[in-house]
Amino acid sequence: MAVFGISRPIIVDDWMSLDGDHDMADDYDSPLTDLEDSTGASEYSSLEETFSESSGSEYGETYKKQPAKKRARAAKALNTGMVPATKGSSRKKKTLSLIVTMPIDILFEIFVLLEPEDLLYLSRASKAFRKVLLSDNAVSVWKAARVNRGGVPDCMPGMSEVCGTKGIKRVDFGIRRRVCTSCLKKNLVYKPNFLSKFPDFDPIIMDLIPFTNIGGWAHGHTSGSKFFWSDDVLQMAAQLGMYQKDVHMFKPGAKKRLEDFKQSRERCVDSVVNHAVVCKAWVAEDDKRRLLAVTKLRSQNKELIKARLVHLGHDAHEVAYMFNHPVYSLSKELTDARWKRLLPRLERNLSELKEQYRLENQRNASSRRRMDLRQVYSDCVRQLRRNLRPSAESFLKLRDVAEFINSPPSANRESDIRACRAFADKFPEFYTGYIHQTKLELTQLLDPSTGLSQDILALQDQSINAPNETLLQLATSIFQCIPSRPFPLIAWDKVQYHNCTSHLSYVGMVATQTTACTFSISQPGVTAARSLLSLVGLDDKTTTATTLDQLQYHFFCSNCPPKPEDGGSFRMAMDWRRSVIHYVQESHKSHTEPRWELLSAAQLEVIRGPHPPEYPRAADLVWCCNRCNKHHENLVNKASVIDHMRW
Repeated sequence: MAVFGISRPIIVDDWMSLDGDHDMADDYDSPLTDLEDSTGASEYSSLEETFSESSGSEYGETYKKQPAKKRARAAKALNTGMVPATKGSSRKKKTLSLIVTMPIDILFEIFVLLEPEDLLYLSRASKAFRKVLLSDNAVSVWKAARVNRGGVPDCMPGMSEVCGTKGIKRVDFGIRRRVCTSCLKKNLVYKPNFLSKFPDFDPIIMDLIPFTNIGGWAHGHTSGSKFFWSDDVLQMAAQLGMYQKDVHMFKPGAKKRLEDFKQSRERCVDSVVNHAVVCKAWVAEDDKRRLLAVTKLRSQNKELIKARLVHLGHDAHEVAYMFNHPVYSLSKELTDARWKRLLPRLERNLSELKEQYRLENQRNASSRRRMDLRQVYSDCVRQLRRNLRPSAESFLKLRDVAEFINSPPSANRESDIRACRAFADKFPEFYTGYIHQTKLELTQLLDPSTGLSQDILALQDQSINAPNETLLQLATSIFQCIPSRPFPLIAWDKVQYHNCTSHLSYVGMVATQTTACTFSISQPGVTAARSLLSLVGLDDKTTTATTLDQLQYHFFCSNCPPKPEDGGSFRMAMDWRRSVIHYVQESHKSHTEPRWELLSAAQLEVIRGPHPPEYPRAADLVWCCNRCNKHHENLVNKASVIDHMRW
């Protein structure tokens, strides 16, 4: 295996390149890629046997085989010593393709002015240059390149300035080799395993050969263990065996030569170890330098590309937004050829990014508008006298509101806020339509269950879009909110003040009803109301809830036994509304059917007492809030307290 010199080439690693072409030969934009061997290089014809015809580099790149037409043209040039002129051109084309016809000593005079990175690119430009630069005759060139580079340590003892190893980047200075991971795993010998792998060898060999602290499975991480190269062990065993054989044969001075050999090898190992420390330190510093250089080049390329794109008419903000992503970085020199390849890609990405940016702005603007409109909805809802309210989503789905939400973003945020507040004027009409639609739906629910005559139904059919207000006020018109618990809502008066909390969501401190209430007929409630009306002798098809309230009937539930208290018993007397609620709540337990007992006048007199209390009217200034002290010193009417509770 060829060994590697310390003249480490400097490679700008294009790990996140905009340019998809990773061929290192492409980094060197020069006509030298057309070079072939010429008659002037015949003195190096013997190198054909030394170097492989493969054009792969030590970094794993492979070069395409030269096309047949190109080979024919190059062969003609080799035979005549001239380059064929381009058809249709009377002016001689300026080219460097004749450089290989120059004497090799002149080429070397040029090469000694370059740095290792330049020599590496030249060795990849053509097979002719590769054979010349990787030959032993080019050692002086690589030494001069090290000097030109500055700060590069001298080549380690036993290593060559030139290395033809392919595909391996990292050098292990401890064992003085550039080796792949698979070879490391195969050839490294761990110190504790030395005797088991080489049982016949003297363990002193481990003190006479270089070692490394990086194992084959360490992934480049240093450890405190020692690993030896198996070939070094075998070669040292052979050399040591010769000295030990002379000692066993009692040759004069054999012992002294053996000790001198051991001491010289130990000094050599110490020298290698010390020099490896220097080389590793240089590599670390060089990696930092390369990283800084790459970072600087990427920054320069980014600004240059941004300036060119803006000059072509692209928006500066969109270009800057695109280059915020780390994938848009170029670690190579921005040549004209590379720019021509990159421009279509960049413009396509800019077009896609522009669309994404537009959609993102639209989503953000729509989200802000929805939040503002929800606030407008909340402000309008708090002013309602009824608890029954439409959902916020139904308000946002209004045609004008939805069009505003999905309209293009405006440049001024304040204009959006003003437009949202203007939709408050549309809320009363929207709310009136919602109440009308709710009444109509409740009327349609009641039609099949009322048992009205066909004449009445025929009259209703004539105005099918108008709710039946009388029907909604009947004592048997009892509903329930499906999402809430089955609490009976008696007639429209209770439906309009129903406060459903199952659909509330909070955006910040704003409570918003996400969906509207869904009502159905409360069958247990209807059954209870009909049984009560039948008991008092009223018609269930015409008696309204208000009429039944005014009659002030009270009932006992015959399904409930008397409850003991203080040595006696009592039964709960309930008005008709409380009776309906009682039956609905108990119908799933022991109340299979409603059974009532009407209280007599004497029983009512006992309940009410000689002086029945006079309840305050809603307009009387005797009402206050029991949750705070706001009205304790300044009593108000009932409506004011209700408004206070809403806010």
